[in-house]
Amino acid sequence: MRFNSFINFTILRVTLFACACVVALICPNAFALTSQNAPQNDAVRDRWVATLDAKLFTVAFHQVPIVQALSTIAQKTGVPIQILLQDQPVGSAGIDPAITIDLERKEATARTILELVVRQASDATQSECCWQTTAGGIEVGPKPRLLRASALERRAYSITDLGFKAQDFQAPPLQSGGNTGGSSGGSSGGSSGGTISPPFTPSQNEARYQKIKSLIQSTVEGDVWAESSGGPCTISVFDDKLIVIAPDFVHRAIARSNIMRTNTQPTSKPTR
Repeated sequence: MRFNSFINFTILRVTLFACACVVALICPNAFALTSQNAPQNDAVRDRWVATLDAKLFTVAFHQVPIVQALSTIAQKTGVPIQILLQDQPVGSAGIDPAITIDLERKEATARTILELVVRQASDATQSECCWQTTAGGIEVGPKPRLLRASALERRAYSITDLGFKAQDFQAPPLQSGGNTGGSSGGSSGGSSGGTISPPFTPSQNEARYQKIKSLIQSTVEGDVWAESSGGPCTISVFDDKLIVIAPDFVHRAIARSNIMRTNTQPTSKPTR
């Protein structure tokens, strides 16, 4: 009885192994699916934007439906572009597919052409439109839809060097000829030149960070912030960083602003 059970178990194990081999031959990517579904999305997204900035081509759109215009840009650049259409899904805000584009440009960057198309979409609808990167590509749509909860990303901006002022150190007083090594010289050096204080106290730093936070909220996409306009985006201060939760188009606006361009840099990529 035990022998028969052993035989049956062996046959089952061989059969399962054979099935696995067949699957591997038919679909060689089956066992790599998990790792392939978690690509380096940040690098991919950076590459899409770099392609839009680098790719030059000529367009002549004359009453071309907006879906076709964006499809042309996608084909010429290889960058996936998704348009968030009205009522897809039903009842959702979006771009009317009946909008047509009139645009002529010679040897313009793909980014310039994309933004001109988006501007015409904004002119033709009651809601301002924009574009942003996501894990799946570039998406174009009204800002209210780009602000959906699933599109929010958390990024940390380091601001330790913003507004830094070097200390104004004074040279110690010269000693008389006979007292160059005396105790008074040592104590003088310890009190005037030996103590280095930080450029800002914790309370001063907190005040600076709050000013930066308020400046961003008032000048960068002013209608998206929770504190000032009841929007979904937030800024909080943690240690020496501003933690910003917002969609990609807001982060890009922060990067373009004079506030953050030279003084701060994202210290981490988007997290989902």
